[in-house]
Amino acid sequence: MRSPCATLLVALALGAPSALALEVVSLETRVTDGGYRVMLEALLDAPAEQVARVLTDYAGYIALDPRIRKSEVIGATPAGDLLVHTRIVACAAFFCRNVDRVEQVRRLEGRLLADVVPERSDLRWGWASTDWSDVDGRTRVRYTAEFQPDFWVPAVVARSYASTTLKESVLQLFRSVEERSRVQ
Repeated sequence: MRSPCATLLVALALGAPSALALEVVSLETRVTDGGYRVMLEALLDAPAEQVARVLTDYAGYIALDPRIRKSEVIGATPAGDLLVHTRIVACAAFFCRNVDRVEQVRRLEGRLLADVVPERSDLRWGWASTDWSDVDGRTRVRYTAEFQPDFWVPAVVARSYASTTLKESVLQLFRSVEERSRVQ
């Protein structure tokens, strides 16, 4: 016979929401002609204002993904856009490389737009768009990024591993955004 306390604990565990309730609506990647594209739409179990705080804490990006080794605001444009430098350890299969990226980041209501500054980056070009909105106390996030490295990537890595690695990286990032948004 089970004790009432054990029954209550089992019932609470079965009825409790998961620690990370990221709900992926869609996740797609494309690898073509040396360029990469990733698109995510997801629902995060966290309030939109907290998600916005995490997404705009550029120095805090290193806590979102272990591949992000450095993240800092290094200046601003005359128009007020921030210049954000990140260093990422990009690995796919046997191929790893530190990738430095400087982006001009513009914040709008419920949106971040980032354009790579090629002359200060290891990328030929790139951009990212992150949109977020409240959905009944949760946050809908739409993230799209497209870029082309300014260094050689072995064809076997690009064809066989890049898509999976991009998906894993984006999922890790937004799981961490959700987690950090829930504790703030």
